[in-house]
Amino acid sequence: MIDLGAARGSDSLLIGPHAEVLADQLPEPTGGMAPGVATLGVGPVPVGATPSETGFDAGSFDSAVILSAWETPAEVGSVVEEAMRVVRSDGTVWLGDIDAKALTGSMPAARRYGLFYQNDPRVSADARYRYRSTDGLGVDAVRAGLRDVTETKADLPVAVIGSAAEGVEAVRSGIWPGTAVLDPASLDRLLKRMNASLQPPTRFPIVLTLPWIIVRGRRP
Repeated sequence: MIDLGAARGSDSLLIGPHAEVLADQLPEPTGGMAPGVATLGVGPVPVGATPSETGFDAGSFDSAVILSAWETPAEVGSVVEEAMRVVRSDGTVWLGDIDAKALTGSMPAARRYGLFYQNDPRVSADARYRYRSTDGLGVDAVRAGLRDVTETKADLPVAVIGSAAEGVEAVRSGIWPGTAVLDPASLDRLLKRMNASLQPPTRFPIVLTLPWIIVRGRRP
């Protein structure tokens, strides 16, 4: 979590569909959780909190970590502005979203999700459209008033699996964007390929990751 801007012991705001899972996995005390909003240190989360209207007082947090908290590029600005409002002066705001180009362009030998995206152009096109906001995150950060903006690429974990069966169930659960649109026969074929890729000499446990673009900035 330190790598995503939340130093140990800090008051941090987590925003996006991964917020609750991320908060559960961290050693720091969770202040509160609601769908799409979680906190470390500060709590509770106000009733009805949303990524663009969290309900917290201005300057409540040392940092904010925003991961994939929007459906379209037009929604990014309002979420970043809310993070700017609730983060203290000189605090850190991190924005992250799936790197659609890396996701859909990776080969199976390099990253297992290539089993999916390299073999289903329809799903690949859908993923590139869904995560089209990623290319403009740095610009959105600057427009919102963040300073010292930097952009990096990172593979972030989505699941730790201890067997081939766990890997198959993780994919079935939807950790790879786009699996929900597959018909049962297509999903079954994907799961069989996933299972085959996890047979010996694969050694467990292994971490399943997705590629992200992470933008970091400082609130003036």
